[in-house]
Amino acid sequence: MSIREHLAAWVAAVVFFVIGAVWYGQFQTAWLAGIGKTLEGLTAEQGSSPLPYAIGFGAILVMCYSLSWLFGRMGVRGIGSGMLAGASIALGFLAAMLALNYGFESRGLGLWLINTGYALVGLTLAGGIIGGWKRAPA
Repeated sequence: MSIREHLAAWVAAVVFFVIGAVWYGQFQTAWLAGIGKTLEGLTAEQGSSPLPYAIGFGAILVMCYSLSWLFGRMGVRGIGSGMLAGASIALGFLAAMLALNYGFESRGLGLWLINTGYALVGLTLAGGIIGGWKRAPA
């Protein structure tokens, strides 16, 4: 991978992560109800540990590097193509996997919509950033 591709993956990951802060801030009450916790209970469990945020950002970074690698192999170029590929991956893999898990875990549709919506928005925008970033000549 070129420096440009690394930079694109990191920028996409930061954007994806920031979207998560806004997304889950917006849907906090419904999300907490969906996971069966209160803000106080969650805070008591995690304290002020940065670990959930570090794990979350690491997972997003892996997704963005995976998108970059896939886009390079598939010849995805351009913002629109990147957004379409990111959305397709979010719906075709992540949304389906969450539905599979949530069905067996007896989790509600509302939680699935919140988590899937975040994956869809995040991967669509990350795909647009990575796809639209100028790649080094092949």
